[in-house]
Amino acid sequence: MATPPSEPAGNWLRLAVGGGAALFLGMGLGRFSYSPLIPALIAEGQLTGAEAGYVGAGNLAGFLVGALVQPYLRSVMGERRTLNVGLLTAFTCLAASIVALPAPWAFPWLAFWRGLVGLAVGVIMVQALAVVTRAAPPEKLGVASGIVFTGVGAAILLTGIGVPRLLEIGLSGAWGGLAAIGAVAAAVGLWGFAASIPGAGTGPAVTVDDAPPINPSAANRLAAAQTMFSIGLIPHTIFWVDFIVRGLGHDIGMGGLHWALFGLGALTGTTFWGWLADRIGFRAGLVLVFTSLAAGLILPVFNSAGWALVISSLVVGAQPGCSALLSGRTQQLFGGAGMPRVWRRMTLAGGVGQGIAGYIMVAVFDATGSYAAMFLIGGAAFSAGAIVSASIKQP
Repeated sequence: MATPPSEPAGNWLRLAVGGGAALFLGMGLGRFSYSPLIPALIAEGQLTGAEAGYVGAGNLAGFLVGALVQPYLRSVMGERRTLNVGLLTAFTCLAASIVALPAPWAFPWLAFWRGLVGLAVGVIMVQALAVVTRAAPPEKLGVASGIVFTGVGAAILLTGIGVPRLLEIGLSGAWGGLAAIGAVAAAVGLWGFAASIPGAGTGPAVTVDDAPPINPSAANRLAAAQTMFSIGLIPHTIFWVDFIVRGLGHDIGMGGLHWALFGLGALTGTTFWGWLADRIGFRAGLVLVFTSLAAGLILPVFNSAGWALVISSLVVGAQPGCSALLSGRTQQLFGGAGMPRVWRRMTLAGGVGQGIAGYIMVAVFDATGSYAAMFLIGGAAFSAGAIVSASIKQP
């Protein structure tokens, strides 16, 4: 599928950059910046350990709601405005978190705004990937998806380096610094989404009567793979920095260092996995990335030496590459017409699985205090994702 003559040749790249900025803000800052802040929130008495976990789980539940309401927002506002509203909502949530309320008010305040930013990310995730993969030429599909998810890695790397330093001026200073960075990302996202969007409109991209039939087996297996991926993410995105700081007794600087390594893995790994998938195929690429994530997640259970922690941070940090390959594989199997429907189904399945598993895992951790159990559950989920991905045959 070549770029339509009416569309500028570089349109897909501008849209991909806009998508990357949107996920930088919504997912990278809006979701993943919370993890390195957890030890400080607990130390300052704003949240208990259990409350910090439930606030993180609430963000996952908000993601599910966002994926559910995305079609309605698109039908009312159109694709471009839906993306722009998602961007601005994510920024507002970061700015609102600057307000430092004492316990017990901090818990409902942060839970609301973390849930709302999760909703914004759910909307952005479905809409941005549908737009970018539709605009990208087939030979650039892996690169385009990689650019979008590289935004997540860049934000994680930045927060890993910056949050420990921002915390030196207090929690409000840390949130304020994140909001300032988010304002720049919002501006870049608005610029990217101002480009012409192929097939954009206010209604569904393809009507039910005109849409090609969806292969239910492939769609269901992709949804299962997405669910396993979403569950596998929970241990590192909620517990990793807390494990290093409170579990192993390191200081917050060490926690920030490993979060920066996590971001470095996301930044470089996303590009690498997208590049590799364009060469060996998305099916093989998915099996490899799921397998590597499982190994990286389980490693700290058996060895918590410095080198093992570094490997785990880098390897599991490359997790946006799995999202990029899942979106590219969906586009490859179902094309521009089927991609939005299947990708939304996958996002919903992943959101339900992650939301339920998130609350269960936080409750289990609250009862047992076992980080190892979290890592083993996540590793098992990633392993299952590799098996499911291998079962999805080429068209």
